[in-house]
Amino acid sequence: SSTEIVVHDPVTQRLFATSANAGYLDIIDFSKPATPSKVKSIDMSPYGGITSVAVKNGIVAVASPSTIATNNGTVVFFDTDGVYKKQVTVGVLPDNIVFTKDGTKVLTANEGQPNSDYSVDPEGSVSIIDLSAGINPLSQNHVTTLNFTTFNSQETQLIQQGVRKTKSTSTLSQDLEPEYITVSDDCKKAWVTLQENNAIAEINLTNKSITSLWALGTKDMSLPHNGFDASDNNGEILIANWPVESYYIPDAVASFTVNNTNYLITANEGDEKEYDDFEERVAVSATDYLLDETLFPNASVLKQPHNLGRFRAINLNGDLDNDGKFEKIRSVGARSFSIFNADTKAIVFDSGDDFEMYTAEHYPTIFNSDHEENKAKVRSRAKGPEPEGVTVATIGGQTFAFIALERIGGVMVYNVTDPNNVTFTDYKNNRSTSAYSGDFGAEGIIYIDKADSPDNKGYVIIANEISGTLTIYEVNAGKLSNDEFEPIEVKTFNVFPNPSNGGTVYFNRAADVTVYDMNGRQMFQGKNVQTLNVD
Repeated sequence: SSTEIVVHDPVTQRLFATSANAGYLDIIDFSKPATPSKVKSIDMSPYGGITSVAVKNGIVAVASPSTIATNNGTVVFFDTDGVYKKQVTVGVLPDNIVFTKDGTKVLTANEGQPNSDYSVDPEGSVSIIDLSAGINPLSQNHVTTLNFTTFNSQETQLIQQGVRKTKSTSTLSQDLEPEYITVSDDCKKAWVTLQENNAIAEINLTNKSITSLWALGTKDMSLPHNGFDASDNNGEILIANWPVESYYIPDAVASFTVNNTNYLITANEGDEKEYDDFEERVAVSATDYLLDETLFPNASVLKQPHNLGRFRAINLNGDLDNDGKFEKIRSVGARSFSIFNADTKAIVFDSGDDFEMYTAEHYPTIFNSDHEENKAKVRSRAKGPEPEGVTVATIGGQTFAFIALERIGGVMVYNVTDPNNVTFTDYKNNRSTSAYSGDFGAEGIIYIDKADSPDNKGYVIIANEISGTLTIYEVNAGKLSNDEFEPIEVKTFNVFPNPSNGGTVYFNRAADVTVYDMNGRQMFQGKNVQTLNVD
């Protein structure tokens, strides 16, 4: 299991996939897409293991961590037959590896996670391996590892701007944890997600430097169409707005260009820090999670298990005046994908509550289920469908984003040709809605253009971490199959608690409301309201 990453080589028509738990690199014959077959498995344990893989121009690059997790990792190079070529050292815990599109460089996002008791916290970094002269002369002299120490002096300013620093005793450069890399079409820039830090770093690939670091901000989950199902305890799907601000905390990122403007697409997974004596996850109902009574006069209602009580907030952010009471309920993971203008750093689109709305309507029996069981709503209190992987493809002159959902599984498809007018296209999930069977734990995702495929057809391939499988979809003009998946046009309206015994009731979105008594007499009318005192 733990098939997290898959890549494709169009010359040999082979797939290269990670099997992280077993510690193997799998080489798969893709010449017949309907019947792929494994060619070879390479044991990566002698090299330190395997976290990610990339392929370009007949060279396979494998990211390999050290057996001592806080030591520097390596990149191991093979040819497409699996014959060893070279190995070079990079930063600590290389977690993602990519080639630039011209094949002249290999980049790794070195996460630099601390050890379990946080006594060692390595610096996060990005390594750039120069392959412009080919693989044969490659040596350690061709490796440049960039750290974030120059940003340590800007720590206060960056935190004020929204960059999350999670461990006070670490330097900022130690706390930053690079997760995933994407490269611009012209190969002059790269962007790396700093997942737990809710930030993006931009890298100049010409002079090999980190040029900027910026925060992604928070998503106001109390706004219309930003709702989410918050409880695993209320016995119903209730996609409602709540007084929560959620950090985007993206995992994978992809880039594309429109009219010479660079855009980034982020899969907003979320990820908390969890170590021996350091854990930021906290239930809203926890006795030591105190809500400011002025800002949350309804705290006792929110803390009920069928409301926000079981919802996983974080304890590192939200106590704005450090008085021990939280003025903001903050969480990680926006349950969406977003588009950011990489040049202006501004957000231009977020999919809102689409993922949960679509899956609730069409997959209610496994709505917000985990990838290890078929039980609805068990992930509602956490990060919901948990978008994990993303890739971008140009098909028929249109640009599409494919977003893999880790927990419920499957892939969402959106037309992003115009980043300011994004439209839903499709959703497919190869998972049974009754028995626990199919593909589970969607992680890495790639698109194979029909010009690069063995049969002149486009394909999307998903690597599934839990089932250890690959899901292969044929793509036709952005659709993953011929049957139609209809998006929801009308958002539902809910009132809760319902029935009410007095006090305040809440609506899952702002609405114009009229209240009548049992004889039809109008008692109240309000415009754009989201609460109602029924006393």
